[in-house]
Amino acid sequence: MRLLKSLGFAGLASAFIAVGSIGAHANVLVDGGFDAPTNLPAAGIGFYENYGPVAGDPNYGGTAFDASWVITRGNVDLVSGLPSGWQFVSSPYSLDLVGNTQGTITQTFTTTVGQVYNLSFFYSNNSFGSPQPASANVSVSGTLLSADILHGGATPSNMNWLLFSEDFTATSTSTTLTFAASDLTPCCNGGITLDSVSVSAVPEASTWVMMVVGFFGVGFLAYRRGHNRSLRLA
Repeated sequence: MRLLKSLGFAGLASAFIAVGSIGAHANVLVDGGFDAPTNLPAAGIGFYENYGPVAGDPNYGGTAFDASWVITRGNVDLVSGLPSGWQFVSSPYSLDLVGNTQGTITQTFTTTVGQVYNLSFFYSNNSFGSPQPASANVSVSGTLLSADILHGGATPSNMNWLLFSEDFTATSTSTTLTFAASDLTPCCNGGITLDSVSVSAVPEASTWVMMVVGFFGVGFLAYRRGHNRSLRLA
């Protein structure tokens, strides 16, 4: 019985460790949903606010909407969608990669060399923009993950958000994620829109094994306790 208890407690500990390890793999990006901008106009945002090194839009809000995301080319629109009823994945904002010129944004974050990470995000297109469809490129530290992500036909009430998900292996302790409006979206205030961008470490196989073994151990201990109780009552 002591051995069974030891196995049970060991399994329970393994399960908690494994679950804790998986839970620790949170989003390593800052403001991946574009919902906590640090540079907003005093009057707030109407439908959108334009940001970029070149101040060419009547609603120009400054050179950066957020200290974590860097605009390295052109300009972008932080979209609130009010009062159009624009549909979000995470409120209250999403990002249009084309302001009045093609935009590029980057964020650099800390990674562990050799660790596998998952990049995921939702994308659509500016439902008021033209031409459609819009497109963008996605790269990690200069390596292109996907060229010409395309999306067209969105409406404010049905943005038809699509999920992108792909793994990459970190080759440095510092990794840069880049979103760039592609040449297929040449101009005119309507590009790929982004929301809920996430980069998280992918649990190793050993972590999943620990979790499964732990849960089996807990289940076996519970079964034996119930069985022994039934025998005593009989």
